[in-house]
Amino acid sequence: MKTENVKTALVIGGGSGMGRSAALALANLGIQAFVADLDLEAARETVSNALDPENRGEAFHVDVSQSGSVATLFQALRERVNQLDLLVNTAAMLGQTVFIEDMTDDEWRRMIAVNLDGMFYTCREAVRWMKEYRTGRIILFSSVASLTPTPGALHYSTSKGGVNMLGRTLAKEVARHNIRVNVVAPGYIETPMLDGLPEGFSDFIVKKTPLQRLGKPDEIGALVAFLASPEADFFTGQVLSPNGGFVI
Repeated sequence: MKTENVKTALVIGGGSGMGRSAALALANLGIQAFVADLDLEAARETVSNALDPENRGEAFHVDVSQSGSVATLFQALRERVNQLDLLVNTAAMLGQTVFIEDMTDDEWRRMIAVNLDGMFYTCREAVRWMKEYRTGRIILFSSVASLTPTPGALHYSTSKGGVNMLGRTLAKEVARHNIRVNVVAPGYIETPMLDGLPEGFSDFIVKKTPLQRLGKPDEIGALVAFLASPEADFFTGQVLSPNGGFVI
């Protein structure tokens, strides 16, 4: 599936996991995929793994919880390319299981800062740029935890639910500029983020999932590639959740 519209993409959180798979899937379509991450070395590794050297972008550092860092990232990218066709933001934190009576102010604020504020900051910069060309695509990542209550992860689920509404509302707001906005809300995927969860959690999730397995990062990358393609031109304001039937 060779896309004709999207030539440049910025993948935030592309240093590992689903972000890396998304960046590589886009690069393999012939899209110049730039990668930003809190871990600059991980972002560089993703860029170096692109199969076609001609489509390799560049790696950048960014802390999405800081609006100044996001603004600096976009300014640096503007110095490399004239137009940004696609923003993919997968950046997120998960944190440890904690119930509301034990949750500190800092735990709450850090989760919202990374998972929700970061989406706002990056969307604001992307829309400002894309409006100049009256076209663009934005793909935000939330989670299956935004679709079903997740006790012990109140701050995480709330932040991801906010991403869903941000994406849907923004889609209506910017449609007049020919900018499409969609949200991917993955189920439980085999990524490093799962490593920090309690022992036995993955087995529990597999048993609760009708397809009886975890998802694979490449499956999420393929969905991002589809949303970047001309075949997805009529998609906007959607929350798509590949989750193996965990939530139906």
